[in-house]
This record gives sequence, structure tokens and C-alpha cells, in this order.
Amino acid sequence: MDTNVFHYCLEVEESKNITLAAKHLFISQPALSKQLNKLEKELGFQLFDRTRSPITVTPQGEIFLEFAHRYVNMERELLESLRQFTSVQTEPVRIATTHRGGTYAGSQAASFMLEHPEIPLEYTNRSSSQCEEDLENETADLAIYTEPVRSEKLEYMPVQEDPLIFVIPRNSPILEGLDTSGNSLENPLHIDAQRFRNPSLRYVLATPGQGLYYAENAFFKKYRVTPIHPQRVDYVDTRYLVACSGCGIALLPHVTIRESKRGQNEIYGMVEGDNLYRYVVVARKKGRQLSPAAETVWRFRVGISAKNR
Repeated sequence: MDTNVFHYCLEVEESKNITLAAKHLFISQPALSKQLNKLEKELGFQLFDRTRSPITVTPQGEIFLEFAHRYVNMERELLESLRQFTSVQTEPVRIATTHRGGTYAGSQAASFMLEHPEIPLEYTNRSSSQCEEDLENETADLAIYTEPVRSEKLEYMPVQEDPLIFVIPRNSPILEGLDTSGNSLENPLHIDAQRFRNPSLRYVLATPGQGLYYAENAFFKKYRVTPIHPQRVDYVDTRYLVACSGCGIALLPHVTIRESKRGQNEIYGMVEGDNLYRYVVVARKKGRQLSPAAETVWRFRVGISAKNR
């Protein structure tokens, strides 16, 4: 049994709502529901009556949660006892990150350091495919990057939703006849999907192996778009500036645009009736026994330990 489920169940018990519990755990609601369904199937009974609002605990669930509380308290006591040995040099926890994964990891770096000053972290900048290779080869303990996770040798948890927005030059044919007044990153232009099939459009795309490469291909496949003579740019910030300069349309993370916003002539757009997004995930190799330090980082990244410190 994955011991993470004890933390999941205790949060559901307190929140009395799956969506709210998932938010507190920094994971997606579908991911939490999947974990609960898997656990209940393994146990052979339901822990929660999810037909009620707020959610209630079943009689069997009360017994399970009593032991879950004991486990969490024992785990906390163990970690506190081990902290007396913090003078012993700990091996760095090796974390492979993409550009987007690094942005997420960096936003939580200070809070982790305050909680665990004894654990050194070592970050490497990799592509999405390289992150998976590093985990499989065990040259990285953890990886933080964007879905899809392609390797079946990995387990992962979504930790943050990553909305995607089109950056469009003002002279692009896709905008012909559209009212772009009032456009902003917070108020993107809603564009009919068939306009993206215009053969005169130019696209500025990610290189193979990058996380956005797979998001772009999923969009093209869904809406039957065939990009003609695309420009491929490896680094996402450069891709943003190339699009702003008027070279073509780029699909980029909302956070990248917000933090790097430097253009003046671009329009922000989205497909009418469809919010494009992906998830930032933290991943590890299935079946690999992580060091105590790496296990602590894993739990922190998925928000498991936040409630119980």
C-alpha cells in the first residue's frame, strides 16, 4: 500500500470535499479520486460516502482513519528524531527540471529550505524526454516537468495546472475581421478553431522532446491543423520573443508570458470554447527506493507534508 494514501484520506476527512482536499494537497481532483478508488478497491470497502455533501466517513472508514492518524504521527516523530543527525553531510537530492518545471520548483524553494535546511538540492536543466531518461537511468532522483509522461517505468503526481495561451502577431491573417480591442493576457481573444487551419499562417513551435512540443501536436491533431513551414525554437522565452516580433503564432504557458512579457504588438488568444492546459508533474521511477532525503522532497512537492508539519 502506498503510504501517501494515509495523508490523502486524512485531508479528505478534514475538508469533507474531494475538490477542496485536492487543492490543499496540490494535486488534481481526478488524481485524488483515482487514488481513493484504488485504495477502496484494494481494501474491499468504501472509506467515504461521496454521494453526500459534505462527504461523510463510513464505519469502516473511521477504523481506517484511526490507524492513518497513528501512522502520520509516527512518521512525524521519526523525522523529528532523525533531525538530530543533521550535522552529518547529506547527499544532494538530484532533481531534473524543464524550463517550466524549474519555474514551479523555484517558487517553492525558499519554503522547502526553511523546513529542511539539512537537505541540499541539486537541479539540472533538461528537456522533457531527458527528464524521463534521467529517472530511468537513476541519474536523477526526481524530475519536475510537464505532461505527458510517456515512460511506463515512472509514477507521477500532478502538482500544478498550467494554462496555455496563443501569442499572435497583430499582422497575422488569423486576426482578420476580429475585434482585438480590450485584449490582454487576462482577457484573451476567443478564436474559432477553423481559423487556425488557414494555410497562410506561420507557427513558431517547440523542438521535439520539449514539453510544449507534445501540447502543440495534441492541438494540431484535435483541430486538424497542418502547420506549413514552421519555425522551431528550442528555448521557450526565445520562442515568445520570436512570436512577438511578428514571425508567427506560438502556444505558450500563461506563466511564461506573465513573467517575461516584453512585447507590445502581440495579441493573446485561445480556441473558442476550449481552454488549453497541461499539468506540471513531479515524477519518480517505479519501484526505486529513494533516500530519506529524496522521499522528503517527494512528499513536500506533492503537498503531503504541508498539513502535518
